[in-house]
Amino acid sequence: MNKIIKCMLLSSVLNACFMSYAIADSSLKFNDLSAGFQDNNQLSNDPAIIRLLKEEKVSLNKEFPFRMNIFKNGKVDENSAGVRVSEQAKQIAKNNAGLVFYYELLPNAMRVPHWHANANELGVVTSGSMRVEIWNGLDKPTIYYVHKGETWIIPQGTLHSLENVGKDKLSFIVIYDHPVTADRDFITAWASLPKSMLSNSVGLSESELAHIQKTTNNPLSNYQPQVESEVDYDPLGYNSDLNKIKPIYNSELGSIVRLSKTQNSNMFVTLQRTILKSGSMRTPHWYTNGDELLYVQDGIGFISMMDDDGNVYHKLVQRGDLISIPVGNFFGFINVGRKDLEVYEVLKTTEQINEITLLGGTQQLNKDVIQGATGLSEHLAEKLLNQKSLDPIIKFKN
Repeated sequence: MNKIIKCMLLSSVLNACFMSYAIADSSLKFNDLSAGFQDNNQLSNDPAIIRLLKEEKVSLNKEFPFRMNIFKNGKVDENSAGVRVSEQAKQIAKNNAGLVFYYELLPNAMRVPHWHANANELGVVTSGSMRVEIWNGLDKPTIYYVHKGETWIIPQGTLHSLENVGKDKLSFIVIYDHPVTADRDFITAWASLPKSMLSNSVGLSESELAHIQKTTNNPLSNYQPQVESEVDYDPLGYNSDLNKIKPIYNSELGSIVRLSKTQNSNMFVTLQRTILKSGSMRTPHWYTNGDELLYVQDGIGFISMMDDDGNVYHKLVQRGDLISIPVGNFFGFINVGRKDLEVYEVLKTTEQINEITLLGGTQQLNKDVIQGATGLSEHLAEKLLNQKSLDPIIKFKN
């Protein structure tokens, strides 16, 4: 294996994504987090967090069929130019939302021209700079540049390439809206034709194309002789910048940015980036529309989720974890680490996102219904009705 890509794999995929964490109490070891990094001291030392994890230790070590770590359980394809770590179909329970892939490309490398026969593509650059080129068979190619925190859209069936135009490694995640994504490479399409048919199709002789006829594998990534400068041309507005979208919530506790059809009419799903500061909690809620995939980009969190069969899961999640959350499932999460928890949520809907919380739902009911449903006294029912509504992100206390 090329030394550069081996280093990239080890440092950027394995070490970063199999990370595990420990706190001052050495008795707290969790199956969710790899044993090899138990002394990294990355969990928060907030007494409220420590108490929560001690109370939930038994629950934390139970199975969670809605979660996989793409770096630990995904399929790795790599060569000297880049690496792809991909989720495979049916690896996660009740995942109807699609797939999430992780990519890295070295400088001067590209994701070779290809198309997806049955899926739209949405991508987010997490580091570096990328050039996206798309051609839909009409007019001239769409070309635009994407940097950290920016997104791109590739409509189903359109030819496209992704190039690293920066001096550093490029990393990005790609989301598809189909659970089994058909990935067709340009060069293998050439190789699929009989010699004479290919020669007639492109205007080169059979001898000039002989090396292509021997190509049967999908190279995914490859180097370019050079990366030439090209002018932006994005008339359809496929590019968006999460850094410039007004957050639906923003405070010292964290932020939520939502990219939907309101911000970009080309969106085929809704993308939400949530950043929680240490000790902050995403208020437990459920959505009334859209199955969801939640991807942990960075940090460590505690998630509570109840599925549609009433099964309850309390789990720790870390970088690379991908969680399927079917529509209507009740969940919330807490940043239990020392650094920011950054997650991306993909909801398979373009409609307005409707979110229901426990307090918000309760305050739509009358006092008698609350008492009958919860067993609370009249005094406490009235107290709930008079509570100030909660923000989407609040400080966790225990």
